[in-house]
Amino acid sequence: MKELNLFLDKNKNWVTNIELFDKLMGIGAHDCEVLYIHSSLSFGMPNNALKKKELLAELYTVLLNLNVKTLCMPTFTFSFCNGKEYNPITSKSKMGSLNEYFRVQENVVRSIDPLMSVALLGNDKDIVTGIGKESIGVNSTFDKLRHRDNVKFLFLGIKIGDCFTYMHYLEWLFKVDYRYDKIFKGTIQNGDKVYEDEFSLFVRYKEVKPNLGSYNYEQMMYEKGIAKIINIGDSTISIVEEKDAANAYKNCLDIDPNYFVTLKNQVLEKDKTFELESEMIAL
Repeated sequence: MKELNLFLDKNKNWVTNIELFDKLMGIGAHDCEVLYIHSSLSFGMPNNALKKKELLAELYTVLLNLNVKTLCMPTFTFSFCNGKEYNPITSKSKMGSLNEYFRVQENVVRSIDPLMSVALLGNDKDIVTGIGKESIGVNSTFDKLRHRDNVKFLFLGIKIGDCFTYMHYLEWLFKVDYRYDKIFKGTIQNGDKVYEDEFSLFVRYKEVKPNLGSYNYEQMMYEKGIAKIINIGDSTISIVEEKDAANAYKNCLDIDPNYFVTLKNQVLEKDKTFELESEMIAL
């Protein structure tokens, strides 16, 4: 790769594509079979000499140069939750500009999941093409990742505690009491085929609220060496192996079954009233 300036940090230092690549290699992002990437372009001010698509193309090239066999990015839409039709080709991701750029690239495939779709480039296409009707649960993309070897989750410019959606699959796997499966119905348009369908989502009961447990979980993994973190520009890159993350999460739930949530009056009320004040963008 020819060296290019990508982001200017608050100290007036450039983050280059070469530095980004070297730090990804240093943190072990290349050393896996499947790399699932959460992203936020928070490294500094984008180089105004580059058009947005040019910047995204350079970031995409960095990821390709890791030579990981299978790359995945979340492209969640929560379409049915928001009363919208889902089209795997035209429904835009709500997961950031890099994820949206990734999903429309040549040879990238996207799951037919109107709630929590995932885009994939690489060998193991069954991770997104062989899914069932549970966005979190049996035969979901997350369930398939659980049954693969050498899977890592990469957090590119964003914190584990902010967006590690796999945690909610682990809540399903370990059968927490404060979530339940809710069915969402809607319309899918896939090519010339238009049909009604339904998918389930493992949602919280109405009065159950998230707390700061995910950030405590993140910090604990750093302290124990389970997860790795490195500074770059104004932000960080973090990475964790799936099996290590799952074991650490189970340990938190063993300490306190409500480690990650706050209950109203410290009592679990199983109120299934589901109300949205605005469009759903996260679980």
